[in-house]
Amino acid sequence: MSSTAGPLKVLFCGQSFDKAFFYTKESLTKKNAMNIEVTRCSLPEVPEHAQQAHVVVPFMALVDRPLLQAAQSLRLIIQYGVGVEGVNIPAATAHGIWVSNIPSGATGNATSCAEHAIFLALACLKQVHAMAASVREQRIGLPTGETLFSKTALVIGYGGIARELVPRLQAFGTKLILVRRSSWEGDQPQTSGWDVHLASWKDLSSLLPQADLVFLTCSLNDETRGLVDSSFLSKCKPGVRIVNVARGGLLDYDAVLKELDGKIGALGLDVQWSEPFDPEDPVAKHSRVYLTPHVAGVTELSYRTMADLLAEQIIRASELQPPTVQLNQIDPSEWVRKHSARVSA
Repeated sequence: MSSTAGPLKVLFCGQSFDKAFFYTKESLTKKNAMNIEVTRCSLPEVPEHAQQAHVVVPFMALVDRPLLQAAQSLRLIIQYGVGVEGVNIPAATAHGIWVSNIPSGATGNATSCAEHAIFLALACLKQVHAMAASVREQRIGLPTGETLFSKTALVIGYGGIARELVPRLQAFGTKLILVRRSSWEGDQPQTSGWDVHLASWKDLSSLLPQADLVFLTCSLNDETRGLVDSSFLSKCKPGVRIVNVARGGLLDYDAVLKELDGKIGALGLDVQWSEPFDPEDPVAKHSRVYLTPHVAGVTELSYRTMADLLAEQIIRASELQPPTVQLNQIDPSEWVRKHSARVSA
């Protein structure tokens, strides 16, 4: 079926994450997808450019109701990764637009994020900033670092990243407490011979005093927004290290800033409250905070794999086939009829 009179227009939102844009174009070329045009624009320009797009890759862009109302040709919103909290899914559904993403487990993204979580945890424990200061000041033997070995780590959320993180922490000899909202029945990690405790969300408050490290790997939603607040931190062990490779909104900014000189021993953040994060922000400038620029999943392994998967979904959209991963429910036949009518017109 011919699905467009002209090229299928794919819009990458924003000028960040360059490799995603270029790898996707490479992949489409290798797949001989000739009638597809891939462009990108700055975030402020997204509402204007989306009006002509058939496929939108949002990244950090807000895909809200006014944008969706104006984007009359839009067939598919697909995230280059997992998170779609910036997409108004009910509005997309009402406008007959598929919403999709690329699950982390099959791409190497979760593996990359898990490795980065270890990196941030070690930066916190080994006091990387203090080591750099010792080098500058020609001091040796300082600071005194700590190990992951024998520490207790509380992992909040058990999705793709946590599944990759758990065996890596086990290899370091770390004791584990895993918390998730859904039941563990039929979906338990391999724990034979390891010190692993499986817990439910309702037990979280009682478990916080046991944790030397807290890893945030859960999704951001109404229940988890601001999860790490003053109440959460008041229950934590003094000197707790917190690592976040999920979403910045999981932490309450004011509570975290206050406790950086209190309960929090160190903070490792690959995601922040606003991105790019202001380097002059008091959190960014704190000596026990380790920031990375949302790169946990940005590796050659994950980005090339995701580009190939995205290219496949773009080609499906060009052929008026629904996405393989569907995050909303719309009538496929009505979707085909709607876009076929626009092409005919």
